[in-house]
Amino acid sequence: MLSSPVWRGTPTLAFCAGLVCGGALTALVLLVAGSLLRAPLPSLACWAVVAVALGTVLLRETGVWSFRLPENRRLVPDTVFRLGRHLGPLQFGFEMGTGVRTYLPSGLPYVAAIAVVLTASPAAAVGAGVGFGLGRALMTTANLRYDGENGWDGEWRAHGRELRVLTGAAFVVPLAALAVTAWSGTP
Repeated sequence: MLSSPVWRGTPTLAFCAGLVCGGALTALVLLVAGSLLRAPLPSLACWAVVAVALGTVLLRETGVWSFRLPENRRLVPDTVFRLGRHLGPLQFGFEMGTGVRTYLPSGLPYVAAIAVVLTASPAAAVGAGVGFGLGRALMTTANLRYDGENGWDGEWRAHGRELRVLTGAAFVVPLAALAVTAWSGTP
């Protein structure tokens, strides 16, 4: 479906814009819900929960521990294309960008969601949501531009463990920098 000509040109941009908007909206919803949750908790407790979640997910990502995370195990329906060449991909991207309507190939977005709920400022929440949308857009467009024979998927499967470790490290470093910054400013 992604290799279809319907995804070439402007529809791809609409799809990617939908991914970013969906991610940003979800992050803002998490931020609002989190403002109620984190109010009675000390900052250190919030970061401790994020650290435990991160450690647990990293063990899962590297294959040390195996468990399923909750997800909506169905795809966004093809009926979104009834909206036309531009609005259809926009809605499809928005629904994927929320992260609640389709598969999540990694547990790291769950850690990001917990971090947003418990620790994020409004700017950091929007940044996390936009980053999630951009990450999904990058993955989708990379797949689209690789080849028409599912070669990208084969490469991903062939190097899955290394890619999970690399994406885990790329996630840990900025999160650790945020935590250190937050702790150094805490009295």
